Amino acid sequence: MVLSKEYSSQALLTSQEKPGILEVTFHFPNTTINLWNQAAADDMTDLVSKLQVDNETKVVVFKSDVPKYFIAHADLGFSLDNPTIINQTIELSYNLTNLPQTTIALVEGVCRGSGNEFLMAFDMRFATKTHTFFGQPEVGIGFIPGVGGIQWMTANVNRGFLMEYMLSGKDINAQDAERIGWINKAFDNSAEMNGYVASLTSRLALFPLDAISAGKQAINVATRPSLQSLLDDSEAFLKLFRQPEVQARTKLSVPVDGDGERFFGENLPLLYGAPA
Repeated sequence: MVLSKEYSSQALLTSQEKPGILEVTFHFPNTTINLWNQAAADDMTDLVSKLQVDNETKVVVFKSDVPKYFIAHADLGFSLDNPTIINQTIELSYNLTNLPQTTIALVEGVCRGSGNEFLMAFDMRFATKTHTFFGQPEVGIGFIPGVGGIQWMTANVNRGFLMEYMLSGKDINAQDAERIGWINKAFDNSAEMNGYVASLTSRLALFPLDAISAGKQAINVATRPSLQSLLDDSEAFLKLFRQPEVQARTKLSVPVDGDGERFFGENLPLLYGAPA
């Protein structure tokens, strides 16, 4: 089975201009900054299920067409009485790593919170230096990353850097993210990144899918967190997130759009009356 070249949904648009290489574009509904919402989770779950039985696609490249945003963060308006999107996203991320295809993310803009957590489940991550920030601001608001971000990042970022960025909530730019292993490589502009990735994907598309899959699974054995460890983090997140003072701080901390959203990590101390 092969995925349709023009599969589309509410949140995703796919195209396949070269054999074996699928491109997926994020454009989530009801948000101008690609908030991770139920439509995004549902459509990605459906796409991953189709890719699991796609025996012709060998590489999947993910990008966003929303200027200055890859995935801003989660839509935190979910029901605390029925937070199914959290475990759904965890299972989706885990299933993403099990795909036989190589998955590659191209980031040009903000990727923070659960957006960054989801990003870490891709096999490779590339970014442009302009407008790109990564971050996990959760501790600064009063909880921890809820869909496994800490667990995923331990395979890429050393303990000291992970402590620094997770506990402080500071954003990191693409150049520094490359330096500490957060992403594979940072580029000066889109043309450079697209050229590099086009060469890489053309090479990967030559190789047998079963060999790609076997190589991925061998790497997973050595580097991937257990599904249970991801679910344990979600329980710790919900326990903290339900606290009334955290709910109040969350409502204050989520800007609608613009520079407040783009530079949220830098401005976290403002929640406590301290200068940014």
